[in-house]
Amino acid sequence: MKPENLIYTFVSYATHVDTSWGKGIAIDGIDRTAAIAHKHGIPVTWIVNATSAPVLADRIRSWHDQYGDDVILQTPFYADESEKSKARLKESLEHGWRVLQETFPWAKTKIVARGRIYNEFLEVAEELGFDGIWGYCWEQTWWDGITHKGIPWGSWYIDGSRFKAPHPGKGKLVASEWTARDLHATYHSGSPCVYSTDPNDVLRAGLCTGEDIAYWKNLFHGYLDNTDHNERVYFLQQQESHEMEYTDRFAVYPASHVEECSGMLDLFFEYITQYPITLTTLPLAIEEYHKRNEKTAASYMLTRDTLHRPDVNEYTMTLGGTASGPWPDTFHYYDNECQMAFVYGACAPDRLRNYVGKGDMGDTFEESVPQVFVSGYEKTEDRIRMTFEIGYHAPMPFGLVYWDDLEGFEVGSCSDGVAAKRIQDRLVFLRFQLTGAPARIELVLEKSAH
Repeated sequence: MKPENLIYTFVSYATHVDTSWGKGIAIDGIDRTAAIAHKHGIPVTWIVNATSAPVLADRIRSWHDQYGDDVILQTPFYADESEKSKARLKESLEHGWRVLQETFPWAKTKIVARGRIYNEFLEVAEELGFDGIWGYCWEQTWWDGITHKGIPWGSWYIDGSRFKAPHPGKGKLVASEWTARDLHATYHSGSPCVYSTDPNDVLRAGLCTGEDIAYWKNLFHGYLDNTDHNERVYFLQQQESHEMEYTDRFAVYPASHVEECSGMLDLFFEYITQYPITLTTLPLAIEEYHKRNEKTAASYMLTRDTLHRPDVNEYTMTLGGTASGPWPDTFHYYDNECQMAFVYGACAPDRLRNYVGKGDMGDTFEESVPQVFVSGYEKTEDRIRMTFEIGYHAPMPFGLVYWDDLEGFEVGSCSDGVAAKRIQDRLVFLRFQLTGAPARIELVLEKSAH
């Protein structure tokens, strides 16, 4: 385990709003959130807009100096995909960033926050020199008007003309998710909003309380366990400041929920800071991503069941009920061309998403999976050998997994053109391209001499 490879960022909405559920700026919630995070040495990335930035200027400047807090820009949600709204959006972003930088001159990395993402929005962001987009939601459909099913999790370069797909190379914009999800339970249940790191969501689902965050601890360890075979594992958590107060301005949730969520965050911050993980802000994380990666960094995530179950209540029943497992260990992978998931024991992917040549953003990019056969399988104390065979299939990115207790084994040899990677002594992942012709891939694992 390499805990320094886990990049933890905490983001909080701190905008001026005028809606049915709130008016003004959630000052009490902002102060409460800041006090909890700073108590544990965690810098906060505040999502501000042109109206809230000047009001919060003294607070955030002080927090920046003391704790390293930073800011990103929120853009209005009213714009749609018409050309008229594109011009309005550009004007709004230019004005917002000008106010933000005048207020906080140290803000250099340009990140915009938005849940409703589409191609025209990315065009404007690229034209204005933005570096990243916060607000992507892995596997989400419908909730909050956001449907992003098909995208990768974590951070990746966005293709400016395909808002749900990774850029083939080095894109101008880095994607950042709204809040980290439980990859395992989300994949098997289809409920990303229930199984997540959002305080109010897990509270309403009965997964955590102000005194019990065992679910979050297990989820955190699931990410931490994957630092051994990833250069970076991104764990972003978000909480709206207007959900951290109960006042005349904002009463989104009862006062009891505010207290419970405060307790949850306090306990979680205390727990994760026991580990030497990398605590940073979103602008710094995205700045580093641009410097480090010439294309979307591949992500290798072996996930397990957290063994915690949600309640059956109004919230978990909203979308027709929430599946609750138990579920087998699952290996998740993505790169700039594809996304795959493998269920324990199976060599072929349970899900295959192919981003190459796909332009329909209403699609989830899923492909049919060809039949995989294994021949010549041999296993001794010192050697494991097998040959994977795949018949004729359309050209596309592909992968295979061999599951076993691989402690002490190393990849001895593998067919040309195949990248092999061992994960946690549990599996070997093979990444290659199907060419249209039948494929025959030989894999040999050998016990190391040490």
